[in-house]
Amino acid sequence: MAANSGFADQSINKTYRRLRFMVSIALIALPLLTAFSAFLVGSHELQPSLSDYYFVARDGGLPRTIFLIFLAFIGCVLIAYRGLDEMDDRIHNFAGVFSLLVALFPMHCDVTEHQYCVPGLLPLLHLPSAGLLYLAATISVWYGGGPKLREALSKLPESKEWFLRLSNIKYWSATLMTIGIVSFFVHALDPKFMSGFSWLFWIEYIGFFGFGLYWWRLMLLVNDANESGQQMKSQTTTEWQVKRSEPTSIALGTERLAPRIELWEDIP
Repeated sequence: MAANSGFADQSINKTYRRLRFMVSIALIALPLLTAFSAFLVGSHELQPSLSDYYFVARDGGLPRTIFLIFLAFIGCVLIAYRGLDEMDDRIHNFAGVFSLLVALFPMHCDVTEHQYCVPGLLPLLHLPSAGLLYLAATISVWYGGGPKLREALSKLPESKEWFLRLSNIKYWSATLMTIGIVSFFVHALDPKFMSGFSWLFWIEYIGFFGFGLYWWRLMLLVNDANESGQQMKSQTTTEWQVKRSEPTSIALGTERLAPRIELWEDIP
């Protein structure tokens, strides 16, 4: 039974790492691939925003397909992903739901701006859903895994350096995403601001890139922390075994070392 549990634990850890890897790649690559596909199939210039690719080609075409795959994939993974604690899980669930809502409720379109405009379902909900997706994603980065991740890192040697690394991961991604979300709401208040220029597309991309960068770097942090934790656990186990083989006069030292063997559990 214990062997099966260990095998299951290893599978879960590998699954989490693959999810983080796939989400980071999707967040960084798919928005650009959406824009490139529009240029490839119809020489369409860069659109004002990522949402405009829903209407850039007749019947949606390849750009709409990639755009919806992107939103659906991110949404489903964020909902399926179990956070490092309950709050982390809720934040990612909210982000996932809003990603699916962005896909379900396309932006309002006008034939004067979109040649292939087809009115979608409840377009008034598109902008709030997109804004809340960005907000939830930004909060998830600032939260940075929550107390459980910090508790795990505190058990490692030179824990201050691990905390500094985590803060660095959160700071750069959150800064990029905060720039994105502030600019997004500025545009929401004044849609004509810098109209005719694809600045909003790049602002949106900065946000997605920041979120993807967070997932990628968090994955590397977790991998390195687990490796360090396992080394620490192995070293402590060896020390304990050596102490056990020594005379009983140092049994107290053995007792102090023994509890530390269970000090580390891999971060999923």
